[in-house]
Amino acid sequence: MKEDSNDSELIQLTTLKLTGESSPDDLSRLNELLALDGSNQELHDELVRTWEGTETVKGFTQVETNQEWSRLQKALHDSNKQNSLPFLRIAASITLLIGVGLLVFFLTRSDDVTILAQQIQTEVLADGSSVTLNASSELNYSPSFGEQSREVTLKGEAYFDIERDEEKPFIIYTSSFDIKVLGTSFNVQTLENKSTAEVVVITGSVEVSYGGNSIILEVGEKGILNKKTGQLFKTFNNDVNFQAWRTKKFTFNDVPLDKVIELLNNAYQTKLYITGTEIQKCPVTVSFENQSLTSILEVLKVTLDLTINDTNQGVEISGRGC
Repeated sequence: MKEDSNDSELIQLTTLKLTGESSPDDLSRLNELLALDGSNQELHDELVRTWEGTETVKGFTQVETNQEWSRLQKALHDSNKQNSLPFLRIAASITLLIGVGLLVFFLTRSDDVTILAQQIQTEVLADGSSVTLNASSELNYSPSFGEQSREVTLKGEAYFDIERDEEKPFIIYTSSFDIKVLGTSFNVQTLENKSTAEVVVITGSVEVSYGGNSIILEVGEKGILNKKTGQLFKTFNNDVNFQAWRTKKFTFNDVPLDKVIELLNNAYQTKLYITGTEIQKCPVTVSFENQSLTSILEVLKVTLDLTINDTNQGVEISGRGC
């Protein structure tokens, strides 16, 4: 029965975190539960994925929302009575209910500020901090941001330049990890299609937390979360192109072509893809600064003797090898 109780508490605390309603004590308790065992982390991750897939349910009326909320509460109560129900079945049932119930309840609230960047976009917050969002990234925060606290939720990738405030730490919640800073600048990448999430510190220091564990990152260091294993660690950042999506400055020194294509796709929000294996690891040594994607592709084409064609799937890149 204790495990079922923990499940319900985990669901409640995860929902509060995702909606920006959690207190520091709530977040601390959530981290404790996540650190207990791997099944808690699995349920938490499933709830996050469900939350991120609920954009289509924002049209629910308040009456429908209240009905779904009541159904969810009853389902949670009933599941606690059935101690023979396997954990995974509980998780799946609750996740489904949350997808059409609990999350709808919060998604229909319109008091939070949500910025969905169609292209690279910079926002200056009430405290003077600035956030540059990559295209298709999202920032969410309360209208009272900066009054009592400084908390935001990020989906995607962003560069933060934070004004220092000793009394009000700046906290960023993501689906991967949480970040706490006083005043610094850093890049955060939490893309759903990548197996890792990363933070690179440019000035100052930041604290990155996940599953009850935390690391402190200093200037020039990178924090990495392996989403599959849950391992959180830090290393020196040797990726000179980590800000290329924002600066459009690229430096490639024997970088495999497939990695170059990945960086270009992220920076220009395009769909470049390689066919065949012959050219994937062809080394690229060249620099670009504020050049169009067309001119970059032309240089790569000539340098590596590539064939580039527009298709229904995007831009196809092929060649005979190197």
